[in-house]
Amino acid sequence: MHQKTSLLLAAGLVSLAAPAQKTQYGVFAGAQLTNAHYVLHGRQQKTEAKPGAHFGVMLSIPFENRLVFTPSLYYSLKGFKVALTDTSSLPGVDAVANDITLHSVELAPLFTIYMGKGTARPFVQFGPTVDFAFYGRERLVLNTGRRVERQVHFSNNDYGHITAALLVRLGYETRKGVLFGAHYSHGVGSLNNNDFGPTIKHRIFGVSVGKYLTHR
Repeated sequence: MHQKTSLLLAAGLVSLAAPAQKTQYGVFAGAQLTNAHYVLHGRQQKTEAKPGAHFGVMLSIPFENRLVFTPSLYYSLKGFKVALTDTSSLPGVDAVANDITLHSVELAPLFTIYMGKGTARPFVQFGPTVDFAFYGRERLVLNTGRRVERQVHFSNNDYGHITAALLVRLGYETRKGVLFGAHYSHGVGSLNNNDFGPTIKHRIFGVSVGKYLTHR
């Protein structure tokens, strides 16, 4: 159901943009450093960031003046490492550490404000993102010292497929429609669905390069 909703939203954005004569289509890719705000039983756990990547497609739909609607749909590789100070049903009562990697698709209906009137100008981009994690792996360290690697299990009592975040990006667009940007994504929805487990919210810093393929 969640997957169908995400696809319908993406299709709606494309159909909205199709009639617009000034709509631009582009691609982008970049690297990111991903981590998580991890709280277990009221105590923040020590985490370690992991490298990740992202790539996808984007639209640019002018509204008025320097305000532009810039939705994007992209693949995102993210994860983190955590050392646990207490027991929890997620990832397991016998786990003392976890290293998790997630593969996801993100839908980001963002807005862009350009800072100048020229064709080469800086910009600020902001808005929400919805993340759909479709696959993941986790490497657990148990209290016996044994290491276990397994596939991430998504359900109502385990990890959740869908999380949300707020994203801010600072960037620069050249006269040829090439974009350079740096962004921060602040998770507001927890990756954990278990009521007795931890609160896990993504924290992501990234850089990217993009190009409008239909640049005027």
